[in-house]
Amino acid sequence: MAGKDDKAPIIVKKINKVAGGHHGGAWKVAYADFVTAMMAFFLLLWLLSTSSKETLAGLSEYFTPTQGVKDSQGIGFEGGATPTTKGISKSMLSQPGLVSGRTPTGMVADNPDNQAQEQSDKDDNLFKQGGDAVTQAFKQDPNVNQYADNVMVSQTPEGLRIDIMDSDKYAMFEKASATLTEHGRLILAKMAQILVKMPNFMAIYGHTDASPAETGRADYTNWELSADRAQTARRFLTKSGIEAERTKKVVGMADRELYTPNEPRGPKNRRIALVMLRGSHILIPDGAVPPASSNGHDGPPPPSPVAVSVAPAAAPASPAAAPAAPAAH
Repeated sequence: MAGKDDKAPIIVKKINKVAGGHHGGAWKVAYADFVTAMMAFFLLLWLLSTSSKETLAGLSEYFTPTQGVKDSQGIGFEGGATPTTKGISKSMLSQPGLVSGRTPTGMVADNPDNQAQEQSDKDDNLFKQGGDAVTQAFKQDPNVNQYADNVMVSQTPEGLRIDIMDSDKYAMFEKASATLTEHGRLILAKMAQILVKMPNFMAIYGHTDASPAETGRADYTNWELSADRAQTARRFLTKSGIEAERTKKVVGMADRELYTPNEPRGPKNRRIALVMLRGSHILIPDGAVPPASSNGHDGPPPPSPVAVSVAPAAAPASPAAAPAAPAAH
């Protein structure tokens, strides 16, 4: 039996704590790179959003690849290889090719869109003044106010369009002929006085109704009749003071663009359309325009613009050679 001094042994457990290994700081470097890249990206977005169109266009041109020549090696005309290289003949070398892209050349307008808009606004104002002048002239002039219903003015994408059409009372041309009536001459003479003040080039369109051209000739159709009438109007306007160089085209439309589609044989479909072309101005010195004489020119008449038909038709013939016959034209 153990003595009273015997005590239970005291057991002390010592735990040696070993610090964990260092995990490293690579993730911090990656995170810092990510944050820096994001900051640069948002800074780029901010700069682009505050830049003008001219600056952005300049950046685009700067990064556009320039035009060059490449071959199999991608550089030079021969790609670094020469015809004398051993084992390679000139005929075996690839042919030069063009690299896509271009180098900007010439001067660039500060803002082409604004210039185009300004030109369009100028034409709109000019056409408004010209249209008002035509309307007022045919309402206020006692010599032509009876023809006010024969003239219609409108603005189209092509320019200021002035339709001079027939009515139940007055016709522009003789029936089935390209000969102007007295009414047609009075209207065109008044129109020339107004249009000569406008700087725009001009297009002339001839239109007929849907009635057949009853001229007694099978090869003389509405195509030839409309083109001849447009040419007659051009010649009369030239004699009345309109510069010959002003006319850019003379077109025969036949009955392809009816003014009153619901009445294909109505008188308003028989018309001449004068179009002052948008964005197309003529500048002729005063000395370059010869004074008008009995035939409208001092010397030989200038060559007439070619009459254009919208669809193929038979060869045009002079209306004077065609026998007159009653018709709805």
